[in-house]
Amino acid sequence: MSNFRQNSIWTALIVCFAGIGSYPCRAADAADANEIVERATAALKSDWAADPLYAFIEQDEVQKRDKLTSKSFEIVMIDGSDYRLPLAVDGQPLSPVRRKAELIKFKEEMQRRSNESPGARESRIAAWKKQRDEDGELLLDFPYALSFQLLGEEVKDGHPAYLFSGTPKPGIVPNTRAAKVLTGIEGRAWVEKDTLHPIHVECTVIKPVPVFGPLASVLPGTDIEIAMTKVADSVWLIDLVSLKLKVAKIRVFKSEAVTRSTYTRYRPNSFAVQELLSEASHE
Repeated sequence: MSNFRQNSIWTALIVCFAGIGSYPCRAADAADANEIVERATAALKSDWAADPLYAFIEQDEVQKRDKLTSKSFEIVMIDGSDYRLPLAVDGQPLSPVRRKAELIKFKEEMQRRSNESPGARESRIAAWKKQRDEDGELLLDFPYALSFQLLGEEVKDGHPAYLFSGTPKPGIVPNTRAAKVLTGIEGRAWVEKDTLHPIHVECTVIKPVPVFGPLASVLPGTDIEIAMTKVADSVWLIDLVSLKLKVAKIRVFKSEAVTRSTYTRYRPNSFAVQELLSEASHE
């Protein structure tokens, strides 16, 4: 799932949290549910803003039929945009020679970005921000586009949590691929009681949803699971994305893949960059 996190995970989190199925709810719960949703939305926005401040290890696994492949990266920010340093392929760490070469490339990229012209730097950062803004476009919209229902409370991933469902409001016209997908999704979302951060979502596509006009549709049976972990007193970031994707395409009737990405070793980006520079200086 190369670069899946940067390109779609935060959007997927919002889509799943927002576009999940309907359950009965007592009228007395409505006020409390609205307040929790508002505070959870604010917490999620705060997490979204904090995400670039942290480096992390990403491992992506893809299962197609009987073939399982995986890649691992260390993700750091360098002067306003991200950098992916390869760590392992199919569970095998890079050889010492390859590791040295990647560290040299990292150091050279640091130098290149520090010597960029103002125009080149502005263009690079603008491209990264544009992609990131597109990823988070539902962050501001989904609370106003969805109706939420509080189902109750339960322990999830070891945390006392509120359990929610939600459905798109009638008359909302989706204008993004993510928004189109949520019109055909049902599932559940958990919000941690103490911090009111969304911590887990499980979603299933229940009807075909066109995502590229007539070219491709996401099919029923597509499942998405996303979990978050606490990395600081007020910051929760994604630690798992599991996606069982079924897509119908022109000329390729149906394709199916199971992807699983995990995110570990969150730490301040400045610390990670200094660690890599120190290692590179000894090569």
